[in-house]
Amino acid sequence: MRYTILCSLLILTLVSTVRATPEDSVVDGYRHFIMPTGKPIEGGYFGFWELGFMQGGYGFDHVLSLSGGFTVMPTVAFRSQFAFLQAKLTLFDEQGLSLATGLNYLRLTSDNTLLHLFGALTYETPTQTRFTGLLFYKIYVNTPQGSNTTLVTVNVVPYGAFTFNYPGGLGAGLGFDTPVPGTSNVRFVGEIWNHDMTQPTALGILGALRLENTNFSSDFGFMFFTLPLIAPVANFVWRF
Repeated sequence: MRYTILCSLLILTLVSTVRATPEDSVVDGYRHFIMPTGKPIEGGYFGFWELGFMQGGYGFDHVLSLSGGFTVMPTVAFRSQFAFLQAKLTLFDEQGLSLATGLNYLRLTSDNTLLHLFGALTYETPTQTRFTGLLFYKIYVNTPQGSNTTLVTVNVVPYGAFTFNYPGGLGAGLGFDTPVPGTSNVRFVGEIWNHDMTQPTALGILGALRLENTNFSSDFGFMFFTLPLIAPVANFVWRF
């Protein structure tokens, strides 16, 4: 059923490209895949990631961008659903350069919450290829084990617990997207994350293709973690 829905959304995107995006516009300029850029949200959007993480956002006066989301996983207790809230302030957006800073609140469960401060610098070429450098710092963590622990245990009721190590405070990311030659409606998107700069090999790498028009975009790709783990990813966004 999941793959039937994904294929249906892919067909919807392909059919709707008759309303193509203008060649001088990047309609989802506020992000790469999930990584924020320095550019603000223009208007609003809503959508979902992996068919289970609802999300939405709105931009105010090309300066303040607010976004948030939550999971709707069937049979999982509400206290174990994931959620996030994010506020981003674009400080500069001229001549192909944009700079932003913001706060990201992450709720892994009701007992596991984190707060990050981040900054993003984006460069956009005349051909709409974009590069972003991102720095983020863990300024607050709340877990049942206390605020100083590096091992985070997340209990997903009723399916059990999983743990991951989050020892560092400073992390970084690089984002990239560019139009596929010959079409203005398909972009390649890439991201590299490192949540702890003291461990250079602790990476997450994502690559995806985006199909888009003036009102809708869909991303399909894969994410690789150095655990090792590889997983398919998908993202769907409607703009208003």
